[in-house]
This record gives sequence, structure tokens and C-alpha cells, in this order.
Amino acid sequence: MAGATGAKGIYGLSGSGIDVESLVKVGMISQQKKYDRIYKKEVETEWRKEAYANVYDKVNTFQNSTLSNYKLSATTKPMTATSSNTDAVTAVANASAGLMTHDVEVFETAKNAYLMTATSAHVERANTAASAQKSMMLKDIAFAGGTKPTGMADGDTALKFKISDGTNSTTIEFTADEVFNKNLTLNDLASRINSARYKDAAGKNAARSLSASYDTVSDAFSIVNTKTGASNKIELSVESGSGSLPQDSARLLTNLKLGDVNNNSGTAQTFSPGTANSVTGVNGKVKIDGREYNDLQENKLTVGGVTYTFKKKTTAPTQVGIAQDQDKLIENVKKFVEDYNKLLDDLNKQYSEGSYRDYGVLTKSQEDGMTKEQVDKWNEKAKSGLLYRDEYLRSIISDMRDAVINRVGSAPGRYTTLSSIGITSKDQKGHLQIDEAKLKNAIAAEPDAVHRLISYDDPDSDYNNSGVASRLYNKMTSRLKSLENHAGRTADKTDVTSELGKLIQNYQKQMSDFKQLMTTFENNLYKKYNAMEVAISRLSGQFNFFAAK
Repeated sequence: MAGATGAKGIYGLSGSGIDVESLVKVGMISQQKKYDRIYKKEVETEWRKEAYANVYDKVNTFQNSTLSNYKLSATTKPMTATSSNTDAVTAVANASAGLMTHDVEVFETAKNAYLMTATSAHVERANTAASAQKSMMLKDIAFAGGTKPTGMADGDTALKFKISDGTNSTTIEFTADEVFNKNLTLNDLASRINSARYKDAAGKNAARSLSASYDTVSDAFSIVNTKTGASNKIELSVESGSGSLPQDSARLLTNLKLGDVNNNSGTAQTFSPGTANSVTGVNGKVKIDGREYNDLQENKLTVGGVTYTFKKKTTAPTQVGIAQDQDKLIENVKKFVEDYNKLLDDLNKQYSEGSYRDYGVLTKSQEDGMTKEQVDKWNEKAKSGLLYRDEYLRSIISDMRDAVINRVGSAPGRYTTLSSIGITSKDQKGHLQIDEAKLKNAIAAEPDAVHRLISYDDPDSDYNNSGVASRLYNKMTSRLKSLENHAGRTADKTDVTSELGKLIQNYQKQMSDFKQLMTTFENNLYKKYNAMEVAISRLSGQFNFFAAK
């Protein structure tokens, strides 16, 4: 290898036969081992952070989905409301409703303000020509002969009126060009009413609660206020003034033959300039358990935890029976136990899972000598037992078991523990099971038992008095915070706020710094062996000199 050139210098000039590259590699082995030790610690910490992130996600989901739901009375005290006349009255009961029957009478339902072409009438045409008898064009509805008045320019306003929902007013207008050249129709009139806007208190365009339409089959026009009650109106008016505009506009509205659906639907209203025509909605009036409720603006009313919907008048009292939905309650209890067991079983598995001692973190060079499938299988075993006997898991498991075993001090009567209503531990690890017959008997005896045992939220957050879901929710909040401080919420290794995130960053810095030290050490080895080559070369030259003498 005389005269060979190495990556770090020139060697072999002496003919010594020394393999400098191999010597350097051997010299670097101890340094590489030191680096690999740091690398393995960094990777194992990443794995541990990932395992904690998985625990955090599952516990957080259990808290926000299951526990949040079961803290609600609606989940542990579902109610049914049954009406004897669903055509007239329906109802929905919440958890605060009493188990009883209510008498409901509907004297009047709340109605919308409603204008529609009068019964047995149709839209009238000012243009009496035979060809205009079924015309939808505004010019035929409002103008004799369907022709533009003398002296009116295309840009002039041909039709104009105001419409109000009782609170906000908007002007509807059409130019002569739109009416006589573009031949806009009753559908365009309805569209313009529907799309008209007013300025609200914030200065933004807002829609009114009015809806208009034209039915070609019945040749009828209608306007309805989408809100019920007497405070909601439909008001139409034409301003007085000179020229034909006021009269033409009033004629358009008059020829729609609009009647008040709530009061006198068979009589068409007449419109005159300077006069506003107004119709109002109707307030509802009902009686529930002997108490009258007048001036209802809508057909819904909540009394004593029951929300009633009124559909039509009644001729006799309607009975609305409130009862506990026992089938739904049992279904909900089963779902709670299912979710609880799923999380507890998963945590117990990770807590008791041992490790494969012969499988550790692979170095980069080891991975390079394996296939991806081999690496994945190896790492699967290497990751086992990361949370074996982990203190964070032990705390969560302990909290979960204590919450379901301990007595609920605030629960009245004889049912003060989950076991008393048929929910007990199946094994030593705390997996729950349900005695459905015992649960049904407890619900029948004390309908409020499940609600008090699971959902009750003590106003002073007293653990002993709180229901199981409330206990667990508060405990999980604390445990999640501890997990977040230790390992963060996710597996993201760039996290620099958690303890493990900081440790990973520290290991990565150590690796970066050690890489620089390794480079310096390697360069020094090359310098050392190059110097040795130079020295051997000089000795060889001297030896050859004396040998020649």
C-alpha cells in the first residue's frame, strides 16, 4: 500500500504495511459505543413519551366523552312524555320533571301573520285584454292595457311600496325598464320581497321575517311572517304623492286580492296611497294543570321540566304522562360500564406488561443490517413494558377503582354504592359487571338511585358526596395535568415544556456535541498515524543510507 492516500492524510510511504483506516476504525469503536448509549436513551425516551401520549389520549377521551356525558342528568335520568292526543299536544321531559300526569288544554295556538289571495278569488289583471287573463307580468297586474304611462322614462320608478314585519320596514320598487321591457313577473315580486334587507343596529344588512310566494296553479299570491304571535305583523303601505306612481302601486297590491288568513280570509283588502294595511299574528292560549298561560308568542312552553308543543285547539283536556325511561337508563348504565372497562383494561394491560430483556433499542448500524419488517418486529418487542408498574398509570387505575367502590354519601335511601344496584367488580383488576335484574329492581324501587350514584355533582366538590362520574371527572382532570407536565399531550418530540420533552432535547444536544468530539478524536487519530508513517519513512531512509555504505 506504498504511497496510498487516505481520507484523512497520506500514509503507507514507509512500506510498513500498517492499515491506518482499520486502526482508526478500531480506535473509534469505544467512542461510537458512548454515542450509541446516548442515542438509545434518547430513542427509549421518545418511545416512553409516545406511550404516555397514548394514555393521555385515551384518558382524555374518556373524560370528555363519557364522564362529561354521564355528569348530565339527562343521561342518568332519561324521561318519557306520552300524550293522549299527539295531533294536538306533544311533549319532551327533562330530568327535573316530576313523575306524574298533566292535563293540557289548548284554547288557541300561536299563529303567523298571513296574507293570501282571498278564498274563491285570484289575482286580478288591470289589463283586461284576453291575452293577459293568465299573465304573471307586473305590467298586466298594475297597468291598464299593460302599457307604460305617457311621459314615463325607462329609468323612472314604475312601482313602489313599503313592507314591514312589525319591527323593520323595507321599500320594494321596480323601474319602468324592469316592468315594461324586462317583463318582470309576480315571481320576481316574491323574490324581491324575500331578498329585501334592512340595516340592523350594527349597520349590517339583515333579513326580515317575511316570506312571499306565487302559486301559478291557484293563481294566488301570499306573504307570511315566519314568526308567530301578535307582535309579528305584515304591514303594506304606499306613500301618497303626485303623478301616477302612488295609484299604480296601490293598484298592484289591491289586485293581489290579499285576505287576512287568520281573521277574514274571504275578504280581499283594498289599498290606498297614504294608508297602511296591517295584519298581525295570533297569540296562543293554553291551560296546564288548571293554570292559564295567555299571550304565548310561540307554540312551545316549558313548565316544570316539561316542554310542550301545541299543534291545534283541543275540545277536551289532553293527558301528558311523565315517566322514567327505564330501558334507556339501563342502556346508558351498560354503556358507562363498557367505556369504564375498556379504559381500565387497557391501562391494566400496559401497567402489567413485562419487557423482553433481550430486545433493546437498535443502533443505526444495526438497523442498516436488517430489513424494515425485521426492524418493525424487533421494535414491537423492544417497546413492550415501557410503562410496567408505572406510577402515573397506578394512580389513574387506583382512582378509577376507588371511585366505583366507595360509598356515595349524598345518596338517600338504601342504594348508596354501585354494588347495591348490581354493579360489582368481576375480578381483582376491577373489571365491572352488571346484575341487570338487581339494577332493574333498584330503579323500580328508587327511580333516582342511578342519577344520585353516578351523576350527582356536589356543590362543594366533596369527593365522598359526589357521584361516580363527578368523582372520576375531577380526579382525571388532576391526573391529566400531571401527565401533561411529565410527558406532554402528544408524542411530538419537539415539545420543550414537559419533563420528557426537555430530556429528549437534552439527549439530542448531547449527541450533537458528542458527534463533534468524535470528529475531533478521529482527526487526531489520523494525525497520530500519519505522524507515525512519516517517522517510519525517515527511519527507513536512514537505514537504506547506511546499508549502502
